[in-house]
Amino acid sequence: MLKLSEKATEFEQLPFAEQATVIWRQGRPVATRHLPDFRLHLYAVDRFFVEMWVCRRRFVVTLFRVIPDTDELMPYIDEKVPVNLARRNVIGP
Repeated sequence: MLKLSEKATEFEQLPFAEQATVIWRQGRPVATRHLPDFRLHLYAVDRFFVEMWVCRRRFVVTLFRVIPDTDELMPYIDEKVPVNLARRNVIGP
C-alpha cells in the first residue's frame, strides 16, 4: 500500500489549472488505459502517481486523480502496458 506523500496531498489541494501545470512540467508519462468514454493517462509526479482523465468525445481533460494505493495501478498492469516502476525510480529513494 502506498501512503500519500505530503506533496501528493498538496497536489490534490491545488486548483485544476495549477494541477495541469504540474503535470505538464513535472509529470512523466507511464501508461494509458482506454475506457469507453475516457482515456486515462498515468503520470509519475515527484514520488506519486496521477491519472489524467481525458474525455474521448470532447478531447478535454476532465479530472486529475492522485492514485492513493498501489493496488489501483493493477488495471494498468492487467492491460499488459509496460510499467517498470523500479527502473524509473518513482517510488523509494
